[in-house]
Amino acid sequence: MPRFFSKDQDDNNNDPDLIKTYLSWKAPARPFRKKDRSYYTTIAIIVILLILIALLLREILLIGVLLAIAFVAYVLGFIPPEDVEYKISAQGITIGDHFYLWADLNSFWFAEKEGQKVLHVLTYLRFPGELMLVLGNQNEEEIKKIVAKYLPYHEIAPKSMIDKWSESLQKHFPMENPHK
Repeated sequence: MPRFFSKDQDDNNNDPDLIKTYLSWKAPARPFRKKDRSYYTTIAIIVILLILIALLLREILLIGVLLAIAFVAYVLGFIPPEDVEYKISAQGITIGDHFYLWADLNSFWFAEKEGQKVLHVLTYLRFPGELMLVLGNQNEEEIKKIVAKYLPYHEIAPKSMIDKWSESLQKHFPMENPHK
């Protein structure tokens, strides 16, 4: 519930820790690794097969959806993300122009994605359900020490059934050739 102060009360309760920024850095907006040709070839083959099935079923709308998904996969795999500013403060986490209060955040853990360290933060919000902060050149232990003041830490990342299913699919049906 918001607290309202008169000007005199605000001057007396002026605590610099309430608005302190602990850490600020710039890094890519999402984990990114340039994909090789086999990734795009695999996407194209899968989409063509699904389009042929959709044509047999006379599902024209599904063909449009498949083409849109293929386009998004191409763009996300080919175009590197822009850099955004990440901030961790006493009030919450800021990613670019979006601010999240500590009260809206649930817990956190670290993982590696596309060869980059990432801080994952679960939220109580419907959207986004999870924040991903690319660490860039930041020290993981320093971030853990700051965020652990406000949120519980998971040693092992929590995984939903969809996460487990997705990892299994990626393991058994890779989208690109394994790197040598």
